[in-house]
Amino acid sequence: MSEQYQPPLEIAVEAAEQPDVDRLLQLSDAAAARLYPGEYRKPITRRSLDRPGTYVVIARLGVQAVGCVVLFDLGQGQAEVKRLIVDPRQARKGIGRRLMQECLKLAHSQAQETLLLEVGTRNIEARAVYESLGFCPFGPYRETQVATFMRCDLCAESGASSPS
Repeated sequence: MSEQYQPPLEIAVEAAEQPDVDRLLQLSDAAAARLYPGEYRKPITRRSLDRPGTYVVIARLGVQAVGCVVLFDLGQGQAEVKRLIVDPRQARKGIGRRLMQECLKLAHSQAQETLLLEVGTRNIEARAVYESLGFCPFGPYRETQVATFMRCDLCAESGASSPS
């Protein structure tokens, strides 16, 4: 039996103002609601992402958007990663890791020194990916009981944070 053709994965910064971004953000909200029912989650819409210093990185298989992550330039050499999501039908194929690697490359290209993120305490798989890419936990930069705060020093000599 032959495998069905799957187009190559392409990852690029794209405009926020598109229906694919809405769909992926809705998937992100649904995943967070399942993991943390009743917890406050600040909504993010494609319109709120359409501003300078915000980069929406989309993973596509052919024309279909299968994942995204957002990089916010915070100034003073810091950027923050938000809303990493992969369509559940494409989960466990390395797409989330590839999106994060693209964020690391993008941050390096902008001469960022530190990349920050928060990951839900119940999102064990995502935390393992972040740690494998050189992120380490640190004290909270916002008060919360449901998140671990992580940072990656992009200036470190460590190969783990290198955007190979």
